[in-house]
Amino acid sequence: MEQSNSVIRKRRVKAQQNMVTALCLACMVFTVCWSVFAAVTQHHNAKLAAAEKKVSSKAEVPDSAAEESSAAEESSEEETSSFAPYYTEDDHPYAVPTDTADDLSDAVFIGDSRTVGMMNSTDKPLATFICAVGLNIDTVLTSTDIVQGDGTVGTLQQALSGREFGRVFISFGTNEMGWPYIDTFEEHYTDMVKTIQSYQPNAEIYLIGILPLAQSQDYDGDAVNNENARTFTASIEKVANELGVHYLDCSEAVADENGYLPEEASPDGIHMTADYCLYWQNYIIDNT
Repeated sequence: MEQSNSVIRKRRVKAQQNMVTALCLACMVFTVCWSVFAAVTQHHNAKLAAAEKKVSSKAEVPDSAAEESSAAEESSEEETSSFAPYYTEDDHPYAVPTDTADDLSDAVFIGDSRTVGMMNSTDKPLATFICAVGLNIDTVLTSTDIVQGDGTVGTLQQALSGREFGRVFISFGTNEMGWPYIDTFEEHYTDMVKTIQSYQPNAEIYLIGILPLAQSQDYDGDAVNNENARTFTASIEKVANELGVHYLDCSEAVADENGYLPEEASPDGIHMTADYCLYWQNYIIDNT
């Protein structure tokens, strides 16, 4: 009997050891997977933030220094890039808006870091910008760090309730390309637009399609690529049709002859230089 109890105890101890070993292995696998996920996410966010900082700092350089920097970059890019722009700076159709009287004083732009680039790089200070690096259609409704008209921070709802706008331009999608379910994207986009409409019921609402990315960005293997941009843009157009608001495709203003953002138009394949931000803005002026 005593020997039988001893065998049972040994079996129990062995089972407990096996269970502990399995739990340890599971923890190790989880830790490795989480580390890889966190590293990839951190790299992606750092890439977007660093590129936006580069675009922002370029916009703040004095004119003479900016011209010298631009000339140096163009010279370097001519040696390394094999992608020709669709237009040159001299003949680009949106270098100057046709409607020169539109100062965008009745307009508000709501968006992510690409909209930040427009805010920092263009010459329409009368427009209002509600935007931030890393902002997306989900966080824009919950963030309390939205810059208000008086320079303080608060919510999107507070920013929109301060005044009545004639036009609202909404530009999101770049930060959402990694979302696994397109129907979730459409639901969140719809909720965001309805919230904005409730605070600006008399405004003309424009949903802007995702602007093209450089071809090199497709080779990077990131979720932010032109195929996903087209997929999510189709959902943006679908939401616009369902809600009865305007859909605006601005690709013509910044794309090359193959439909890509020219390599020389972006420091990272995603964000645009000051010239291309201006082309984007002027297209909006002439088509709204």
